[in-house]
Amino acid sequence: MPQYGFHVNLANCIGCRACEAACNQEYNQRPGVRRRQVLQSDGALPNGKPFVRFLSLACNHCEVPACLNACPVGRYAKDANTGIVHIKPSKAEDPVNGVDCIGCRRCEAACPYGAPQFDVESQVMDKCDGCLHRINSTTLPTAARIPACVLTCSSNALKFAPLADIDGGKFGEALKSIGSAPDIADPALTKPSVRFSNKRA
Repeated sequence: MPQYGFHVNLANCIGCRACEAACNQEYNQRPGVRRRQVLQSDGALPNGKPFVRFLSLACNHCEVPACLNACPVGRYAKDANTGIVHIKPSKAEDPVNGVDCIGCRRCEAACPYGAPQFDVESQVMDKCDGCLHRINSTTLPTAARIPACVLTCSSNALKFAPLADIDGGKFGEALKSIGSAPDIADPALTKPSVRFSNKRA
């Protein structure tokens, strides 16, 4: 199975939150549910110079997804063509193959990256699906068949591609961890399909 993933260039991110807005618009998300979010951290360099860093995060579409393994009703699945971890349709959307979330929030507890979000209004879990509908589209221009967040990023901080290409240096430096606090969970836990760069490109 091919595995697609995100490349996040921290040096390029300017904290404009266009990726958040694009995601919200793509899915018409309700307040309190954010499939992608930009985190801000402040600190000081060894020379005392202050810095501000922005980190855009969503579901990491792990090779070994904790959410999928934790869900007691089998609501999560990995797409065979991209490795994207997505939520199956509800029974109302697909009476034959649909699966209804029971709101137990086990996936939320299991995910070390905080990707699954609990929608208080609908009482079900929600999360980034990598804009699978865009990737599989036959009507969108080829250049637009990527996640909305990546398409909207004007600072070239987000990329989405086969993980083999990312690890092969397609977008430059490809680190499996950020390297400085606040860091994300140990990538050995679930093998997240996200790579980072601290070098401006």
